[in-house]
Amino acid sequence: TFTGSAPPAMAQPPSESSRFIDGHPGLGGGVTYQYDGTRAAYIGAFTWTWNRDRYELNAVRFVDGQPDKSVELASPNWTFQISRRWTFVRKPAAKFFFGLGGAYKTETDDLNGSHLNFAEQLGGRFTRSDAGPGFEIAIRHMSNAGLKKPNKGQDFVTVIYVF
Repeated sequence: TFTGSAPPAMAQPPSESSRFIDGHPGLGGGVTYQYDGTRAAYIGAFTWTWNRDRYELNAVRFVDGQPDKSVELASPNWTFQISRRWTFVRKPAAKFFFGLGGAYKTETDDLNGSHLNFAEQLGGRFTRSDAGPGFEIAIRHMSNAGLKKPNKGQDFVTVIYVF
């Protein structure tokens, strides 16, 4: 007989909820990087992860412009991302993940010619316990996959403290 509850293999541990409201906030920063001489920009980031870190909502503020020699390629702007993340190594003190999703950029520029973009990430979260707070380091990329020119994309590294 069906009792209305999830099978034991799909049930969440008692300490972890899959609800968005029960997620974990994160606050941190980072820096962009390019290999062509474009000056790096500092960024601030706020994240919200939920459902055992399977999903992430991310607000990124590019604080500085990004000039290439004397030409400004991008002005300070905001980007909002949502990603599905897959953990491929899960240890009590570290989790390594890969994420794919979408991003909305508030301004188009010479780095990225569209507001809607794809977002990828590769990172790790380091904690003292499986469910406790810790630091997350991620390499991230955002571009429109060549759907609209220009499409140089933006690469950045973030360090975030997850509460």
